[in-house]
Amino acid sequence: MNGGESMTILISALLARELPILSLQVLWLNMINSITMTVPLAFEPKSPGTMQQPPRNPQEPLLTPQLLRRILVVSVFNWILIFGLFEWAKSTTGSVAVARTMAIQALVAARIVYLLSISQLGANIVGYVRGRNRAIANAPILMAGIATATILQILFSQWEVMNTLFATAPLTWQQWLICLLPMIPMLPTAFLVNWMDSPQAPATNR
Repeated sequence: MNGGESMTILISALLARELPILSLQVLWLNMINSITMTVPLAFEPKSPGTMQQPPRNPQEPLLTPQLLRRILVVSVFNWILIFGLFEWAKSTTGSVAVARTMAIQALVAARIVYLLSISQLGANIVGYVRGRNRAIANAPILMAGIATATILQILFSQWEVMNTLFATAPLTWQQWLICLLPMIPMLPTAFLVNWMDSPQAPATNR
């Protein structure tokens, strides 16, 4: 998920454009937001059928073609999200601080969808909706992490102290709703990258 942030800063610097997200804000995302949402994944139960999978080839590189494709797709999505929303918000609000804040909050909203897509909780919810009667496991831990990240993000933009520290700005409820919209296109994006990792995906470069 961090590739889009790096691409945004690099491309903006190369084009001599105003940065849609500041280095200190990236540090917040990586040190606070990412930790609160991803640490609960370590406490998830093993995926069904884990022991039936063949062992990993010791000669296989750490960054496999499948993993590189996933990183590329998600990074491009995040770059389009950050850069596009920043430019739109800056032109409509006239405030760089508001535009950066909206871009960050939209990125976090999309992250929540992506996190659920790779978690056992997300898979269990899909299975339950499809009538497979799978237990919705690990919900308290994962949802607590998402809730913590959400509260921190609200403080990140609405608390004056955080505005001063991270050059953010308070958002109106209409702007908050706009920040939630990227959750919709993240759904097919997450489905695509998960499908590419599935056994049914075309076995190119394998």
